[in-house]
Amino acid sequence: MCEKVERHIPVLFNELVEAIAISDNRQDIIVDATLWMWWHATEVIKKMKKWDIFIWFDADKRNLDIASKKLEQTFKDSWVKLIFINSNFVNLKEELSNIDIDSITWIYFDLWLSSLHLDEADRWFSFMLEWPLDMRLDNNRWRTAADIVNSYKQEDLREIFLKYSEEPWSNKISARIVEHRRNEKFKTTTQLSDVIPGGPKTKARIFQALRIEVNNELENMEIALNDAITLLQKDWNIFVISFHSLEDRITKHIFKKEARDCFCTDIICTCKHERQIKVHTKKPILPTEEEIKNNKRSRSAKARFATKL
Repeated sequence: MCEKVERHIPVLFNELVEAIAISDNRQDIIVDATLWMWWHATEVIKKMKKWDIFIWFDADKRNLDIASKKLEQTFKDSWVKLIFINSNFVNLKEELSNIDIDSITWIYFDLWLSSLHLDEADRWFSFMLEWPLDMRLDNNRWRTAADIVNSYKQEDLREIFLKYSEEPWSNKISARIVEHRRNEKFKTTTQLSDVIPGGPKTKARIFQALRIEVNNELENMEIALNDAITLLQKDWNIFVISFHSLEDRITKHIFKKEARDCFCTDIICTCKHERQIKVHTKKPILPTEEEIKNNKRSRSAKARFATKL
């Protein structure tokens, strides 16, 4: 297990860690909304002072257990309070309320699956290995990828393939899935992969679209980003690393909306919206050529950064 865990390479690592500033005269409450493992967190905690609070969210209990053991051991002599929450970040506001926290000073999101998920067969996300067609990040969710491909109407499958992966063969692929399941229900990743025409890129796009649908990733992200901005204290920050054009588009849209005093189209404002943030990234932060060379998975990464007003 440890050998596989170490293969994960965090993306835009330095950019995130360097952006996080610690206050000298107030308690910092920092939230890692997508823990995955411990790479970002380790360096962030090193910057924190006594009595500060660091909170981790992860819907994947196994990831959370692995990381919590590592971090508790590493910082056993630290006075920073460590809190681990096994929940999706869509529950950010509710879960923080449960531990009597109603405001925070920093929050960051790293919205990509870790390499651990991508490389290990028993995480069910890859079309290259045979395993149950599941794709849930949170095993408490009832709907799996098998449920979707075996029950969605053809037009609904086509829509999620177009919406979440912009797959040009969405119509053909959805038709082949429906035709196949008439004789045999999908149970494994290999069964689905064999039905998808085209090469690895096409298969990866379809699996990506299913993963997003299974986990409600984009809807949850939108809710969480809005809640995070609400929870932030004045003059403190939110940092978002995304890997999918739809994720970056959502982040950009929310930041743009919350950086304006009014976003309605009426001549006289009726929305009564007040500006919430200052955006520091008119253009997103991108990985350096050196980082892309060392980690090809970083090439699609984009980061956006804003401060609460």
